[in-house]
Amino acid sequence: MVKICGRPQAVFCILVVICWLFFWGVAPVRSQSPATGPASAETVSIAVQNNFPPFSFLVRGKVAGFTIDYLNLLSAKTKIEFTFVPGTWEENLTRFRNGEVDAITEISHTPEREAFTRFTSPYYLIPTVVYIRENSFSYNGVETLKGKDVGIETGIFYKDYLQAYPDIRIMEIDDTGELMKKLSFGEIDAAVTNINIGNYMIKQHVLENIRLAGKIDIPAIESEDLRIGVQKNRPQVHALLQEAMNSIPYTDYMRLQDRWIGAMPRDLQETLMPGDRDLINSHTNQYGGFRLSFHKHWYPVDFMDDHNAHAGIAAQIFDMAARTHGLRLVEQVSGSLEEAVDAVFKKESDILPAIVPSDRFNTQLIFTRPYLSLPLVIATRSDEFFVGDLKGLSEKHIGLVDRGELVDRFTETYPDLVFETVSSASDGLKHVQNKKLFAFVDTIPSIAYAVKNNNYYNIKVSGKLEETLPISAAVRSGNQALAAVLDKILQNISVEDKEKVVDRWISISLEENVDYTLVWQISIGLGLILVAAVVWLKKVQSFNRRISSAYALLEEKNLELEQLSITDSLTGLYNRHKLDMHLVQEKQRADRYNRPFSLVIMDIDHFKSVNDRFGHQTGDEVLRQMGSLIKKSIRSSDIPGRWGGEEFLIICPETDRQGAKTLAEVIRKNIQDASFLSGTPITISGGVAEYELKEDSETLVKRADDILYKAKHSGRNRILG
Repeated sequence: MVKICGRPQAVFCILVVICWLFFWGVAPVRSQSPATGPASAETVSIAVQNNFPPFSFLVRGKVAGFTIDYLNLLSAKTKIEFTFVPGTWEENLTRFRNGEVDAITEISHTPEREAFTRFTSPYYLIPTVVYIRENSFSYNGVETLKGKDVGIETGIFYKDYLQAYPDIRIMEIDDTGELMKKLSFGEIDAAVTNINIGNYMIKQHVLENIRLAGKIDIPAIESEDLRIGVQKNRPQVHALLQEAMNSIPYTDYMRLQDRWIGAMPRDLQETLMPGDRDLINSHTNQYGGFRLSFHKHWYPVDFMDDHNAHAGIAAQIFDMAARTHGLRLVEQVSGSLEEAVDAVFKKESDILPAIVPSDRFNTQLIFTRPYLSLPLVIATRSDEFFVGDLKGLSEKHIGLVDRGELVDRFTETYPDLVFETVSSASDGLKHVQNKKLFAFVDTIPSIAYAVKNNNYYNIKVSGKLEETLPISAAVRSGNQALAAVLDKILQNISVEDKEKVVDRWISISLEENVDYTLVWQISIGLGLILVAAVVWLKKVQSFNRRISSAYALLEEKNLELEQLSITDSLTGLYNRHKLDMHLVQEKQRADRYNRPFSLVIMDIDHFKSVNDRFGHQTGDEVLRQMGSLIKKSIRSSDIPGRWGGEEFLIICPETDRQGAKTLAEVIRKNIQDASFLSGTPITISGGVAEYELKEDSETLVKRADDILYKAKHSGRNRILG
């Protein structure tokens, strides 16, 4: 960073940086659509899983999901007509091995399957992760799973890799839904599966006690590769499918992902497929890396510095992408935009790192989606009034640098204006200064850089346009595979990281020695557009802080109110309302999955005599101690509450009658052995009842209460059930 010289320069820097941050935006996405594939017709029977959401599953008897839509894309390109054969993974693999179907989906590559399978490249990579129950154990890698019961899907490819750890007890389960339910119910300690279907099953079955622990740290199974497998005797089908897969536009692929899969934690995202890596390695082996043709004079977006090296915003973003994905970049200076395009078209270079998409280059280039969108502003002489937009400048001469489709777009949008093209931002501002142009339109970074380097003392930024300047990368026409890989890499860089690069270049453009008169006059010009914005922003920030504080306080009070609404204030246990809610949930869970649960109702023996002898204050203290003893005696999965008066109720999920009775007996003994403040021995009686399928909650509670009544009348200080 160049040292700031003097206070006025600092003011100027701050104002322009605020202007940039205020104007920053994101441009809409453009897509490329390559031509459709072969026209040959062929019918192919293909096995698809019937319970592998969100990739393939049954909906009203028909298969749906990401894989199905992906196959439909392939069908449109190849004219292959797929006959879907749904089944479990085991059924599908058996059919495919026996030659009963021509192809199979969602198959991962393993050496032993090569004997009977022609594999396509992967069409999706799924992170393989570990799920555990809440508050069960801390997962810190595969070593943590030793001595644990770990569930996996039956026949899954990574079973052999897990078996390399003999201390891990592996349980194979046919259905992923059953796998996740067994984890929730405590029948296994952990589940290893892919993140997409795991999350889907957690939501579908409302398994709220399961959490994602992290990736499985065995390199061979970190990601599950979903491929299409084709019978060995159908090489033409395999070739057609692979060709179609290579030609699917990345934007179409991303639409499918957004529809069926949605967002994923950033640290679990897989950006590049193995085929993408093959393409990268091929370029590296042939050319030493990706060859870049960049402009010489597009300051500060894309230019050559004093050492003949690639510099500017695009250069730093490409360096960031190269570090993240292990790419090698080979710089090749080409000069003008036309020379750079020509070098790529003639295969002398591979990539144009920065270009504004334009129809005039469509026969020569494929553009990625814009990875930057730079705000456009209006620069005028400092003696001109504030210019809000271009609509009021009828018949004025406005300068533009001829970048891509910018001139055509502005000519069409503003037919009453006269647009003149200039070679650079520096030339445009020079014509404004000499009154040959009324105004010049360009991006904030370009104008700031030109002002600093040319001492344009009487130039100011007079307004901001709604339009933005999209910046894409481009490759040679016909090279869709490279375009798709490049688009993935650039879109994977966060907006925040890109903004930091642009902000840094604005700062570099402004933090050098500037003439005081220039600084003063430009600062006044910028002040006209920014003072109101800064004041408004401060008010909004202050207002937002007050709103945030109010929301935080409201949230805190809501949590307090929620806690009060479900808690018995005397004992700290759940109140009857909350117990009723849990009873409904456990009944639904038991009816759906045919799982056991039981109730324990307990009552303090002769509690009235405690109140009569020592007063209600002492009686309340006994109830408090009772609540504390119950909490200490139960398991983390049990749900205790005060049912009313001196009665307590405990819901015991995943527990049969005998298990609940054993728990109740532990509580009874702990209470009998405790010392209460009253000095009087305290005992309890209890009744235990196990839920019967489809029984209503009231009947279950009445059965437990009737058993409690028997315990009372058979001598007290006992548990019956």
